[in-house]
Amino acid sequence: MKNRVFFLNDTSKIPPIDAADGTLVVWHQMYNAPAVPGAEYIEWEKYKIGYSSFEPKLIILVGLNRMITPSNRCDYVHEYLTTMTPNVPKISIDTAPFVGEPWRLFFHYLYAGVNGFGVNYSYPIEREWQSWFYRETNDCRLSGDNVRFFIKNTYSELQRLTTRFKLTDVSEEELNWYSEAKLHVFSKYDTPKLLVNNLLKLSNDHFGTALSFDSWKKNQEHELPRLGVFQFVVEENVRRMMIFNAFCHENIRR
Repeated sequence: MKNRVFFLNDTSKIPPIDAADGTLVVWHQMYNAPAVPGAEYIEWEKYKIGYSSFEPKLIILVGLNRMITPSNRCDYVHEYLTTMTPNVPKISIDTAPFVGEPWRLFFHYLYAGVNGFGVNYSYPIEREWQSWFYRETNDCRLSGDNVRFFIKNTYSELQRLTTRFKLTDVSEEELNWYSEAKLHVFSKYDTPKLLVNNLLKLSNDHFGTALSFDSWKKNQEHELPRLGVFQFVVEENVRRMMIFNAFCHENIRR
């Protein structure tokens, strides 16, 4: 079976898959399940309770982005789907390579048995991304330029995103406000995540903007004041969009 990871606009419409007898389709309720002749179906919430009662020859996971999260990745069902059943082939079907932080794209390749990242657990990939996110390192396997060398056996229908960001000059009065806002935030919080998120919220409220770490998904042009927190979040948006675009159909090596 050549392709094991599928990124589709509509998960109910899949390319031909060589699904033999004994195929089990497990789908998350936020997704549409595809029609696979002869397959047995079970919704994720039910499967994660009774997974050990099935003996499939092939498992098709629809909506893995929503099945596994940073908070539930240690649940036993995930251990079962990875290290305990390496001889049961699996297919991952989703509408995007990741939701939230880009390191989560690793799960598709781990579960589908086509993991080219050289590690068998998500924590090293997450730590690598965090080091890159916080500018402790200058490069990462997950960058838009690098990630394509670690993914394989992938079919994609995704279209390239072209979101643009424009930073504009600010007045002395606005700079003074921003300096006061930073003092306020740094007096209340002491972790990078809380500092960035709260300074971003204050700045969005003050300037009437709505920048977030997901703004790259909107395919729009965003105009923002040239302030430190906006520059940081814009740069991260561009990084995430480049990673997503590496999974667009024209960039996937068959």
